[in-house]
Amino acid sequence: MFKRLFSLVALLCLFAGTAHAGSVNIACAANFTSPMKELAALYEKCTGTTVKCTFGSTGMLYGQITKGAPYDLFFAADEKRPALLFKDGRSEQPKLYAKGKVVLWTGKKELASFSDWKSAVASPQAKVVGIANPKTAPYGLMAEEAMAANGLTATVKPKLVFGKNVGMTFQYAYSGSADMAFIALSQALSDKGADGKYWTVSDAGLVHQAACILKKENTDAALFLNWLNTPAAKKIITRYGYE
Repeated sequence: MFKRLFSLVALLCLFAGTAHAGSVNIACAANFTSPMKELAALYEKCTGTTVKCTFGSTGMLYGQITKGAPYDLFFAADEKRPALLFKDGRSEQPKLYAKGKVVLWTGKKELASFSDWKSAVASPQAKVVGIANPKTAPYGLMAEEAMAANGLTATVKPKLVFGKNVGMTFQYAYSGSADMAFIALSQALSDKGADGKYWTVSDAGLVHQAACILKKENTDAALFLNWLNTPAAKKIITRYGYE
């Protein structure tokens, strides 16, 4: 089936602007905002299919889906929630689409001299540290676990401010409301992120991100998900630091 879908995508790209004009409604984790916007724009140009995206924390989007939100595809920042949807019969088999990294980012030059994330976040100069809500955002959860594993919880906890998702968390640091923030590598590699300094939170490991089709027999959703395996799509995804 997937070979047939892949061939159809190739044909659609070869004949861009032809009669195919479907639509895909995507719920996407906030960490994947920048690459998804590029992917959606390219796919629309290539196929004529309308791609609508809603961005938010994985937990928030999952909650919307379980309450009947009319999404076609769910791009999560973890494997857990897509697996739960599949188990509950709400989706097709999830597929891994990216592996991301947690980083600590600052836009303040006076804080950019630290050698690693641990010394940076524990420093007295870092008075306010942003983190995505660990209960709903996988990147926030993994950052929290990395701090705990390194005995930093007691030191850093009083400094923490929580964002609803990593997009909001990045904005805290970018605007200067927070001195630093735990975000996704993709955000640090964005145009805005290039203005600052980041340290890879290697202790957090890779964030395995899965996607799933939420409506059975949705050809447009299946085509888009399968299209992510094309060289053009992979080029965009890897440019933002995903494996």
